[in-house]
Amino acid sequence: MTMPNSSLSYSDVPLFEQIGAQELTALLRCLHGRERSYKKGEILIMDQDHVQQVGVVLSGSVHMLKEDIWGNQTLYGYIGPGQLVGEMFAVQRRASAYVSFVAASDARVLFLDAAHIIHDCPNRCAFHSQLVTNFFDQLGRKGVSLMEKIEVSSRPSLREKILAYLSMQAQKQDSRYITLPLNRTELADFLGVNRSAMTRELSAMRRDGLIDFDGNAFVLRE
Repeated sequence: MTMPNSSLSYSDVPLFEQIGAQELTALLRCLHGRERSYKKGEILIMDQDHVQQVGVVLSGSVHMLKEDIWGNQTLYGYIGPGQLVGEMFAVQRRASAYVSFVAASDARVLFLDAAHIIHDCPNRCAFHSQLVTNFFDQLGRKGVSLMEKIEVSSRPSLREKILAYLSMQAQKQDSRYITLPLNRTELADFLGVNRSAMTRELSAMRRDGLIDFDGNAFVLRE
């Protein structure tokens, strides 16, 4: 099986940890692996689509979005290289997506048949148990990310939402000097707030000595 080159090699994908090169070739064949490229703004999975495959982002980024009946969108999550797309829906008996997945930039995604991941491999592949272990680890990580989203969005004021998000990023990057993975529009969508109001609040927080920033580079003051 020949796969196009990608920014993230398969050996660096967390889903394939502790799976050797020869086993990985067999795995991609067994799971009917195929890559697809997307331009920014293209839809990978639409809300209510029947999901039968798990995606792995190899390059670029993907947004998990929910649109309400009035057309307002909420950003539920940012999915970067090595992370999974659609896995929570692909493993359900009723495998319909609750959200849409849209390319936030030009992206390349590897798709794998979900049924071949969660069920016993008919070929008795030696790597399958390791793959399942890795898969559930990734599911757990996605669950934590959604809990973080809830923690941020549940804060009562705009300033507290911003501070909660910045605090999470500082903890992940182990520094008060951080680079945000989201631009201003994306951050406002993630926080569920008006972008103009958020911009004004960021400026007020800088005047109050809480933060400083230049583009996506932020400093959290003592």
